[in-house]
Amino acid sequence: MKRTLTLMSFGILIALLIASCTPAAPPEPETIVITEEVEVEVQVEVTPTPNPDGIKRGGTLLAAISADPQGFDPHITSAHSSFEILENVYDTLVTVDDDLNMVPSLAESWEVSEDNLTWIFHLREGVTFHNGRALTADDVVYSYKRIMDEETGSGVSWRFGSVESVEAVDDLTVAINLTEASPNLLGRIGAYKGMSIIPQEIVEDGTVDTFPLGTGPFKFVEFIPGDHVTLEANPDYWDEGKPYLDGVTFKIIPDETVLLTNLLTGEVDWADSLPPQRVTELATSGEIIVQKKSGGDYWYIGLNLEREPFDDVRVRQAIAYAVNRNDVATAAKWDTATPNQGPISPDSFWHYDYQPFDQDLEKARELLAEAGYPNGFDTEFMPTTFYEETVRSAQVLQAQLAQIGINAEIRTLEWGTWLEEEGAGNFDMYICGWVGNLDPDDYFYAQHHTDLFFNFTGYSNPDVDALLDQGRTETDESARQEIYNEVQEVIIDEAPYVYLYSSDVVQAWQPYVRGYSTIGTNAKRFENTWLDR
Repeated sequence: MKRTLTLMSFGILIALLIASCTPAAPPEPETIVITEEVEVEVQVEVTPTPNPDGIKRGGTLLAAISADPQGFDPHITSAHSSFEILENVYDTLVTVDDDLNMVPSLAESWEVSEDNLTWIFHLREGVTFHNGRALTADDVVYSYKRIMDEETGSGVSWRFGSVESVEAVDDLTVAINLTEASPNLLGRIGAYKGMSIIPQEIVEDGTVDTFPLGTGPFKFVEFIPGDHVTLEANPDYWDEGKPYLDGVTFKIIPDETVLLTNLLTGEVDWADSLPPQRVTELATSGEIIVQKKSGGDYWYIGLNLEREPFDDVRVRQAIAYAVNRNDVATAAKWDTATPNQGPISPDSFWHYDYQPFDQDLEKARELLAEAGYPNGFDTEFMPTTFYEETVRSAQVLQAQLAQIGINAEIRTLEWGTWLEEEGAGNFDMYICGWVGNLDPDDYFYAQHHTDLFFNFTGYSNPDVDALLDQGRTETDESARQEIYNEVQEVIIDEAPYVYLYSSDVVQAWQPYVRGYSTIGTNAKRFENTWLDR
């Protein structure tokens, strides 16, 4: 920041101390003798005053991401590239901290009735949207009703499956009334920014998908497709003193190698799409900081059960037996993934060690023959360039399935087209990942319950539906774990998805980037980030 000072003086000595941007000792004062009246315009570079804890304010973080956002409506979009931006623009009632605990956000406190059917949330005072309007309980009610409204077409409406009503008790109090107890309600409303609180006016004026406007630490400025997204600091952010940055610019760099080059040369400050084969080397190089954490996602083959031959469980099981998951995980992610035959990471409390499909080519051939395909069949894999690991996985899987007579052509699509094809059911087998977040309900319900938005495989099992409905309302942890163990056994055996591996969250940044921490949910949040330079 620069300030212009105009000095009027006559026959006096002026000592000009030039501000320094480094902690080095200041230079010796320069003495200027003025012998006549002059007007002096001095450009004084004002250095931001660090916080008592040493935090420096100011500067713009240059963050590298791998793809364009696919819309900015948090209630509609499911694209990870969109939420990389929206994480910093919107808030939820509660949120996840670095240790994966649910903590206050827009709601500063809450209480639950004795029967666990009513949750009362108390909003913070003085919170405003980026347009200056105060947040009220009506905004929470509007946001949640919009998500629940079938006409909205929200992919997260399932998170409100046990919600009977949402009411504004007063301007700063919200009541959520349930039909059944919901032990995971906080996770459902706070572990994912698809549950963001938005102002009604951006829906009414049609800008909700193009110009996000929330209560978060940063304000949206612009999106230039194929180039960048710009955010600037919200000076009225409710968490006083934050953010420390002046802004964040997300540079869109699809190529992993180019992205890494930009990071190593200092052209960007932060990145999350490193070439996985370089992670170990980079982590020990000392050039950049690399942080790896066990994530909550799983990667899998999705099989179209509404097409032959994938409507036959024996064919799906044959594919599961044909896969060598160690080879797939290594090709896809090198040492940043753990082979897994189920959806939940081995590091999770909810993981169930059920692995019936170790590679067995003879068993796979027997199952194909029983299903009427002794010589195999022709089919297709659908990976996406947005996730290069799906392309690498498809290449390895193509060779593995060829060993049992399944000839799989690879049809690689860019992300937008891939999403359209998946949504329309135009695939035989697709390869992708799912972020399960924290609770088993997050892993299973949306993708495995009959006819839900994200159940693109067409899987339907009434017994599984009943178990999933029971699991999301069971308050006893041991009983709940038994329910989800049973769910995993059935789903793994029926193989609508062939699970491949659980992936780590890997992010990297320059040594001068401070205050940032990788979160297992893969959320990118920069309100605590500052630049030490």
